[in-house]
Amino acid sequence: MTAGAPIALALHGGAAGARRDRDYGRQLVQMRELIDLGGDRLRAGAEALDVVVEIVASLEASGLYVAGRGALPNSQGRYELDASLMDGPPARAVAVAALQGFRSPIAAARAVMEETAHVMLAGEGAAAFARAQGLDEIEDDAAWFTGFATAGGPVADDLRPHGTVGCVALDRDGRLAAATSTGGVPRKLPGRVGDTPVIGAGTWADARVAVSCTG
Repeated sequence: MTAGAPIALALHGGAAGARRDRDYGRQLVQMRELIDLGGDRLRAGAEALDVVVEIVASLEASGLYVAGRGALPNSQGRYELDASLMDGPPARAVAVAALQGFRSPIAAARAVMEETAHVMLAGEGAAAFARAQGLDEIEDDAAWFTGFATAGGPVADDLRPHGTVGCVALDRDGRLAAATSTGGVPRKLPGRVGDTPVIGAGTWADARVAVSCTG
């Protein structure tokens, strides 16, 4: 670690579809809090990979974005979640796709990185792996997800979640990492996989750059 070495941190809650007449105050408050928290972690010597996972997990858990709790149901009323993660210097990249039944897709992606030699796990295989790792499961979709009420129609527009989430970071040792998580598009066909879990499309990090994309 180099004393005084630069750090960098950026996060997003989805730019596509942002509207001038909508109040994003709750999202902005949380993002500012996470920027402060992540900056403190990086200044204290935390690794970029750990910080991006922690921040994206917090975004997922908030229910304010179309990721994690804020995900939208597919055409059969089920929730299939995607996430990807890349650690720049060793060029390790992983993803989960069409994951059902677990609170944090980015935590599942991190487990794929730490516990397997694979790049992507999807569908039932991803769920079986997450269960074997003891990751937090969702007991009741209606009680957990906030994007659309499962029995009452859409939530009010100003309370509706917005956007795929992501985070990139540079730590004091010059390591870069990126993470992205999404619930995909509303009423998608079962098994639909978008750009988020595709390495090089939704997420990228190497020795020079880290990127998290949406839309």
